[in-house]
Amino acid sequence: MAGKTRVAQYQADRTNQKLYFCRLACKAAESAANKQLYQGECETAIFHLQGALLAFFQELSHFYGLSLSQPTVASIKAKLAERTQVSPEIQRIEQLLQNGFLAEITRAYERCQYAPKPDFPDISYATPHSSEEGSNDLIVNVVTLSNQWLPDEATIREWRQQFLTLIDQLRGGMAEY
Repeated sequence: MAGKTRVAQYQADRTNQKLYFCRLACKAAESAANKQLYQGECETAIFHLQGALLAFFQELSHFYGLSLSQPTVASIKAKLAERTQVSPEIQRIEQLLQNGFLAEITRAYERCQYAPKPDFPDISYATPHSSEEGSNDLIVNVVTLSNQWLPDEATIREWRQQFLTLIDQLRGGMAEY
């Protein structure tokens, strides 16, 4: 994207910044002292990957001269269809969102927002004060719950690298009109 305008450069910088933040979160996860910190950093990395995707949508929207405040694949396609244009970048992203690493990132992001309901078939219900207070409060040690739904930092790093490669390829094909 040689000869970018200041706005176009800002859009690209924002996408790059989100990918950089993802890298920092993965690095922090790698050296996390405990399971909770590790989980928090992995979730942070996933949030930044999702943010990078949204930032890239803004970048594409600006590239095509669309006035969309919160661009999505559907809104970009619709605006371009009004002009009888297509975007090879959006077509590629759409494929990867349906079946590819972008679909995996989206699923991981959704799981971070709405974690699967834990299955408690064999948990005994500890009520330390029940004899004194008659309380039936359930005390669950969250650390022992399974986080199998959360990708590890190595997987997130791989997604980040795939996304970075994709963005570089797509930017290479984008030419200012």
